[in-house]
Amino acid sequence: MIWKVAQGLSWLNSDGTYPAKPIEIVVPYDAGGGVDSFVRPVSKVIADEGWLDEPMVVLNQPGGSGTIGSRFVKEGRPDGYRLLCHHESIITAELSGAANFGPDDFELIAQTGEIILLVVVREDAPYKSIVDLLEAAKQSPEEIRFGANLGSPAHFTAMNLEKALPGAKFNLVSSGGGQTRYISVIGGHLEAGIFSLSEYLKFRSEEGTPKDKNIRALVTLSEKPLSILPGVKTCIEDGIDVTSSNAFYWWAPKGTPKEIRDVIADTLKKAMLHKEVRSRLGEQSIEPTFSDGDAVRRRVEKRLSILEPLKVKTANDLPDFPLYVGCVVLALALLAGLQSIKSVKKVKESNEVDLKIGMACFATLLIFLLLLEFSTLPFFLTSIAMIFSMGGFVCRWDKAQLPILIEIALIVGLGSEFIFGSVFGVSLP
Repeated sequence: MIWKVAQGLSWLNSDGTYPAKPIEIVVPYDAGGGVDSFVRPVSKVIADEGWLDEPMVVLNQPGGSGTIGSRFVKEGRPDGYRLLCHHESIITAELSGAANFGPDDFELIAQTGEIILLVVVREDAPYKSIVDLLEAAKQSPEEIRFGANLGSPAHFTAMNLEKALPGAKFNLVSSGGGQTRYISVIGGHLEAGIFSLSEYLKFRSEEGTPKDKNIRALVTLSEKPLSILPGVKTCIEDGIDVTSSNAFYWWAPKGTPKEIRDVIADTLKKAMLHKEVRSRLGEQSIEPTFSDGDAVRRRVEKRLSILEPLKVKTANDLPDFPLYVGCVVLALALLAGLQSIKSVKKVKESNEVDLKIGMACFATLLIFLLLLEFSTLPFFLTSIAMIFSMGGFVCRWDKAQLPILIEIALIVGLGSEFIFGSVFGVSLP
């Protein structure tokens, strides 16, 4: 009963409603990037309209092509206070071997917004259609440099294009963000690359002389032609059965209650219908699509069915360091255990008491770590109990020392919560 009350207090208000504190929305890329620019207008409208009692706070966790921020959420508590907004790289990262986790390791909340993708070449490139590019990749395998970061949706789209014309083989080159990819194309370091519609419109000048038009959309990967790009065909129109887009998905740690996920999904649905959000998305050339429940699960399953046959098989030539380290630690532990057995027979009674104190402190530390990992008790409470217990064992529960122990435990437990949470902005368990 007490456990259930503690668990409930961790994510509900006194009246039983969620949320009871700000919600972290983890963006696994730098501020100002595509995902960040998508999330911030959505969170702003939600706060302005007061649809949630607490704000959504955007937390940028870049690195590892989006895998660091994703893992940060995956390992979070399933209480609804740390969510992830990520595009389809969360699907492709696992299939490419860039991450050892994927959609099955999260709870899927909703899909919001969809980025239209294009294959782009330099303005003076000899290719007039996607067929021309693939034929060149077939005639000269691995000589056509195609910008596609490992594990990204662009990487899998490029492999899908190769698959559409047997024998075609690109030289896939990691090319960073849109700005880097643009410079590589116009500089002749890439023959082609995948751009979002907004990136293409941003980098290609539609004013001035023809020399200002440094890049050209070879084909759109959408299902239908785009009115904003007259004359640019789809792959399907060119006889290549490949479509691709990059949608934004919202995820929660595994085990997050359905009622919490429903609250977030309903709020996002209202946000995607808001005129301010739709206006901002229009500026970024993002389709304001939305799906949740069975519809979004079917969407992810469909994408997986398309992408899984392209799963990258990577050979791991590195030594199995975790195994070696584990063997060394085990050997040292056995050696220490044998030495302890021999030495225990020789120690005096006082030393035997010291050994018991050490074992009690170790057990206290182990219980503390287990509570942090598997319980919903807050960090400050478990740390106060841990410090007080270990101090009590060390001073052998001397009543004269207990007031000092209580003071130290409170100062360290509450102080660390304040310093890391309020000063450094680190989200403690």
